[in-house]
Amino acid sequence: MKHKKLLVGEVAPQFAAADVFGASVDLAAYKDKFVLLAFLRYSGCPWCNLTIYRLTMEYQMLSKNGCEVIAFVQSPEERIKANIYGRHKVKPPYPIIADPGRGMYDMYGVGTSLKAAAASVKDIPYWIKSSIGHGFKQTQFDGNVLLVPALFLVAPDTQELVKVAYGTSFYDHTAFTDIYEPLFFK
Repeated sequence: MKHKKLLVGEVAPQFAAADVFGASVDLAAYKDKFVLLAFLRYSGCPWCNLTIYRLTMEYQMLSKNGCEVIAFVQSPEERIKANIYGRHKVKPPYPIIADPGRGMYDMYGVGTSLKAAAASVKDIPYWIKSSIGHGFKQTQFDGNVLLVPALFLVAPDTQELVKVAYGTSFYDHTAFTDIYEPLFFK
């Protein structure tokens, strides 16, 4: 069942799931910290692998500022292990949840868009240079290729959404940097 897009000020939909290694991940357990929820496309997506790489490189800074990260990928667990943990030199220190049925995506209003696919064309030269430079070549399509990424920043205590960034392309940098603002300007 698809849900409407969420808005700043709404309470984040609660979830409890296992990450790709079987560890329990429950949003309610993070009430004392900010939580950055990253909804990505599929495990072989070069853009998404660049996002995973960037979040991994920035994780220490985020953690020092009271923010944890939870990522969702619409691929099966074994493909995430192969395409993300198997290819990244520095392994993500945060949980990644496999959601091939896209139940969590629907709960957060994350969907597909032909318009976003068209908007992504302008980023192809940058994407090719960056993805090849980091070794993130396109692999198997193991999810809906039209799914558009989204980021949500959940506040401590209230678990309200303080930032909501539904992507407008498959590689949306503006939303990624803007989402950090509440962490640094409290």
